[in-house]
Amino acid sequence: MSDKINQIQASYHPSEDRILLKIKTLNEQVYLAWITRRFMQLLIPVLHGQHPTSRKSLFDDKKSQLQQLDTEKTQLVGDYESEYKVPESPDYPLGEAPILLAKITFKDIYSDKAQLVFEPEKGQGIILPFHADLLGPLIKIFSQALHSADWALDLDPILEVPQETRLQ
Repeated sequence: MSDKINQIQASYHPSEDRILLKIKTLNEQVYLAWITRRFMQLLIPVLHGQHPTSRKSLFDDKKSQLQQLDTEKTQLVGDYESEYKVPESPDYPLGEAPILLAKITFKDIYSDKAQLVFEPEKGQGIILPFHADLLGPLIKIFSQALHSADWALDLDPILEVPQETRLQ
């Protein structure tokens, strides 16, 4: 992604039985992607800093705890009620049809410039920064879409958004 993210929306589409992810940047680039139930089951633990299959922490315990605290604080901030605003002259770097996400990979996972990459089976995917400023809002946005999807995933404890942030 060549610019900062301006808006993200995830909405469940019953006819597709998929969640449509829309990401818009400040320079009006729009990225569209379908998220399946299987992909979401892998993605949610990743957003919490866990390996998607083993559920082991991707970071050392101290860093993981600090990241979780940052994520919780970030989840409490943001506008989750405004409608997605379609840009006047959108640019679709991946095409106007949504790509079907199939893989999650990381780049520079243990650096300050860690990236999370959502990819289709073939072709270009979506590269996002892997830090609390984005992970918290993604958790909140996906939890709202999952509620509509009613996929009965066994992820309830990690999808909960904290009611308040406690700092010690």
